[in-house]
Amino acid sequence: MMTIRIHYAGTVASLDMEGKFIKGQGGFQLQILVDKVMSAGTTKVLLNLTKVPIIDSMGIGEIVRAYKKVIDAGGILKLVGVTDRVYGALQVTQLLNTIESYDTEEDALESFSKEKKAKGRKKSAADSDDEE
Repeated sequence: MMTIRIHYAGTVASLDMEGKFIKGQGGFQLQILVDKVMSAGTTKVLLNLTKVPIIDSMGIGEIVRAYKKVIDAGGILKLVGVTDRVYGALQVTQLLNTIESYDTEEDALESFSKEKKAKGRKKSAADSDDEE
């Protein structure tokens, strides 16, 4: 059974997930807890997957739903502690090209302090300040 605990590190809500993130293991809890932290005014969410040994398409779908919910509200969602098996599943789906992932909670928390608002797209090198 999937269990999720919330702890706060400053303005970041860290959702510490433990167990298999697969169909029938209570993945719906993630959406409930994301709603809970966001309704409390938190827009920076960190999903800690250190104790998640395996994930299936249902679990990946729940992460995508949580990511979309946070981004649509102007927030930021990141991952930390992605295990090898989970990494493989996230890599195949190319989700790691969309959601930032960090090896340690310390690195992830530091990255939040460097973030600006998640609204709009990030400026790329192809964008120009002196458009005609």
